[in-house]
Amino acid sequence: MTEAPVPQILRKIPMLATLPPWQMEVVAEAVEPLLARKGTLVVERGTDDGYTYFLTEGQIELHGDNGYNKTLDIDRETTRTPMANLRPRIISVKALTDVHGVRVPDIVLTAAGFNGRRYSPDEIKVDNDEEDAHRELESKLSFQLYQDLRRDRAILPSLPDLALRIRRAIEDESSDAREVARLVETDPAMTAKLLKVANSAFYAGTNNVETLPKAVVRLGMKTTKQLVMSFALRDIFKNKSPILQQRMLVLWKHSAQVAALCFVLARRTGRIDPEEALLIGLVHDIGTIAILNYVEGYPELAEDPDALEETITQIRGELGAMILREWKFAPAVIAGARDAEYWERQHAGDADFTDLLIVAQVHERLRKNDNVGLPPMERISAMQRVLGSDAGPERSLEILHEAKEQVDDMRSLLRA
Repeated sequence: MTEAPVPQILRKIPMLATLPPWQMEVVAEAVEPLLARKGTLVVERGTDDGYTYFLTEGQIELHGDNGYNKTLDIDRETTRTPMANLRPRIISVKALTDVHGVRVPDIVLTAAGFNGRRYSPDEIKVDNDEEDAHRELESKLSFQLYQDLRRDRAILPSLPDLALRIRRAIEDESSDAREVARLVETDPAMTAKLLKVANSAFYAGTNNVETLPKAVVRLGMKTTKQLVMSFALRDIFKNKSPILQQRMLVLWKHSAQVAALCFVLARRTGRIDPEEALLIGLVHDIGTIAILNYVEGYPELAEDPDALEETITQIRGELGAMILREWKFAPAVIAGARDAEYWERQHAGDADFTDLLIVAQVHERLRKNDNVGLPPMERISAMQRVLGSDAGPERSLEILHEAKEQVDDMRSLLRA
């Protein structure tokens, strides 16, 4: 392969300047020069726009929670690592002078072989020709997805039309329960599910509700929206290939189980919205659906189950985040897909949705006696944030036992 020329701006960023040719080719095609004028925000706290920022020149001011404030002159050491890369971003970066740099789409960095969460100048290591060829296949698949999305021709899963129409109706402040119910009633299966959940132990009042408008009133508009989105997602776990459809079915069962655990754990903590937790659990592996829909064009991966699973592990997080941005989901949902298996994720403050998702996945692993790839429990700090100071294997098994009936009920609602 002919070595691609390195754009001059990339030579200023150590971790990008020394990429192997096929990785450099991917990054060089997508890198965007950045000029932030004095007084403007380079990145804003709480956002996740799908880009990683490398600054090369200028002076910036960092703003965070609890009065955190720091002025920084961009130098070679600062240039070595990306700026404000935790997602959603926990600091704002303001330009005190004109600031120069580049931004690279996260999915492109993933295509180049970077982890997507924590970057190191020597992170990419290729041990042999076989691994090099496999990484190149991953790169081509990721970058093809990115290019197709940019050109509006991606073969990516689409949110079902009914879910979109109901979401728009609920977000319209002039809509009432009857209007939302009329939309839902166009789908008898969705109607039956909402009535069933409204009368379930999770939401039931003193009397059963028998009409959909009353079910919507009982659940509330926000909960109805989250549940409709969750129930509608079953339709995107499909593939024309019988072999890949079987993999889709396994993925759906896993997603439904994790979503049910997220829902029950959120109700136990009392600090996190259970319906949104349910939705985050269902979409956390959405990137895998995109890979399975594309992989037929890459027979070397499609015909090698081990290579396919390794590719899924490497790139599904960033792909999932990319899809959820296109679907206009909140940064918290996007972060969940991106960091669902970032077991040693650290952050200050209370538990968030990603913590809950990590804990749900750990519990699912415990249920299946599968600890492959899991670090020691004490290094999974999300466990303490979600379950408290007594978190540990025994406490987790106790919770699984106590919540089994609730998890089974919610899982059956999702799979129906």
